[in-house]
Amino acid sequence: MSASFATTRWTLVLAAHDSDALKSEAALAELCHTYWQPLYAHARRHPLPPADAEDAVQGFFARLLRLESLADAERTRGRFRAFLLGSFNHYLADLRDHARAEKRGAHLLTPLDTQAAETAFAQTPSSDLPPDRAFDRAWALALLARVTTSLRDEHIATNRTALFDALSPHLAGRRADIAHADLAAKLNMTEPAIRVALHRLRQRYRQLLRAEIAHTVARDSDIDDELRLLLASLAL
Repeated sequence: MSASFATTRWTLVLAAHDSDALKSEAALAELCHTYWQPLYAHARRHPLPPADAEDAVQGFFARLLRLESLADAERTRGRFRAFLLGSFNHYLADLRDHARAEKRGAHLLTPLDTQAAETAFAQTPSSDLPPDRAFDRAWALALLARVTTSLRDEHIATNRTALFDALSPHLAGRRADIAHADLAAKLNMTEPAIRVALHRLRQRYRQLLRAEIAHTVARDSDIDDELRLLLASLAL
């Protein structure tokens, strides 16, 4: 087992199945906090009304605690995104078959901000987006949000919050679109210093993005393919 396995999302799944209740609760809460919005978007496209979609997500994460197969989960299962979506699809099929919402153990989960998720869902460009595509798009947005938050936290820790807040809107911009002189005046820096700072910010963003994706794939060689797929989902 590689040392990097300790940071993968598979580790969270294994920990959610741990016999230690506190460890299990913490892992399940982190899984839910990180991935519930993509699953919610997927459920809403099936379509389920908001309350039923929330119940489905809660019940799905609660079920993870009871799946004996998770005890043998290994990174070789492949992409965590595909695993989670496939498992959730099976769960939704079970809900339809049994006409019930399974919420045993849902008290272990962190509170869900359904209003925020519903707002994001309503802003999806196409109301005809298939459930799996809605999941991929929401997954990509959640991933980018986590990367941006991590990058901002790094700047907060080094007392560079103002620099990040000024430059972050230009992370994805083209050089010709950026008013370097305005930014330089705002931050009391020279234009060359602004260009260097923006270059470093984008470089660090790419590093964090690739690291985040690396947590969810089986091999480093899968990172580029996963990145292309997720960026393509944002163009929908």
